[in-house]
Amino acid sequence: MEQHNRMYVRTASGIDVVAGLWLILSPFILGFTSETGAMWNSIIFGLIVTVLAASRTTGEGYRVEWPSWTNAVIGLWLILSPFILGFTGNGVAYINTLVLGIIIAVLGTWSALATPKDSEM
Repeated sequence: MEQHNRMYVRTASGIDVVAGLWLILSPFILGFTSETGAMWNSIIFGLIVTVLAASRTTGEGYRVEWPSWTNAVIGLWLILSPFILGFTGNGVAYINTLVLGIIIAVLGTWSALATPKDSEM
């Protein structure tokens, strides 16, 4: 059972790393660097998501669930942030942030829930 959980954690977290990297690069690729709130939101939270998710993909990191729960909360922030930071008028930044928020929230939750419990170790 633990082997399957390790695979689920590492798969979800590995995809989350890719989502975090896209979040970092997306303002430059999609051209919303002039929307500074959206740009810095993407860069800062993309860096955090990438580091936390990467920590779950190596060594014994798959046994510690808090980084994935943190990413799930960041995903929720990303869903709300266009409204709070006021960039819903920039369709590209808005949709990108919203979609990435959903993806990161789902992957973070999946990874956290797949973490082996003490009784499974």
